[in-house]
Amino acid sequence: MKSIKMRYLLGALALALILALASPAIIHGFWKVRSSNPVRRGIVSARELGCFRCHGALGQGGVPDPGKPDENIPAWNGGVWMMYVKNDDAIRKYIREGTVHAHEHGDEQGGGAGHRGIEMPAYGNMLDDGELNDLVATFKVLSGMSVTPAGSPARRGADLARKWNCFSCHGPAGSGGLPNPGSFAGFIPGWYGADFNDLVRDREEFEAWIREGSIKRLSLHPLASIFIKRQKVLMPAYAELTVEEVDDLWAYAQWLAETSGGSAGELPW
Repeated sequence: MKSIKMRYLLGALALALILALASPAIIHGFWKVRSSNPVRRGIVSARELGCFRCHGALGQGGVPDPGKPDENIPAWNGGVWMMYVKNDDAIRKYIREGTVHAHEHGDEQGGGAGHRGIEMPAYGNMLDDGELNDLVATFKVLSGMSVTPAGSPARRGADLARKWNCFSCHGPAGSGGLPNPGSFAGFIPGWYGADFNDLVRDREEFEAWIREGSIKRLSLHPLASIFIKRQKVLMPAYAELTVEEVDDLWAYAQWLAETSGGSAGELPW
């Protein structure tokens, strides 16, 4: 009986391997949808809408405004937003109406009479509610408006992740989705969501990923090991981290899961 079950198992694994190798586009498409999250989707939308052409790559630095030679288009992480953005509805209003909201406040940052530079366009008629919510989530994360609680283990974990530049591979605030040629899903996983839950079952596996760059459950698996070996971007080993630092990183990952990558919840002012 055991030999029959083993033959069925090996046959199933072989079939899965053949399908995976023969149709990577199908596999990648399925996992892209399955592991999707608001921040990942919002970044794609922002690129398609041209947001980063004015506000800089991932909103980190705007281009010069010809209407105001001494100023740039505000970066998404600039302090100017804190003067007007008090909640998610305010962010939605900016996206829907563009400079209209700024005009209501008499703010020259948004453009006004005599302004001949680059003005924020209105996207209200181009986005459905889901797309708008994704952009709001993305803006909150990329702008730094959504933050971990001060003094918490999650805050220390976030600071540690920035110190080691983890987000350059795992995406803004661990949202994932950056390409990884040769991998099973086709992209680097995030620190929360379906792909994270598949790769990290508990705190012990989380620590193994960080300290060793892999886990035995996958490195010894006959199918998974093939993709691990052939993927181009490999997880490095951070063996020098202390137990307390790993605890903080774990707390940060848990916070990301609880807040949908930091996109949920009120702004901290």
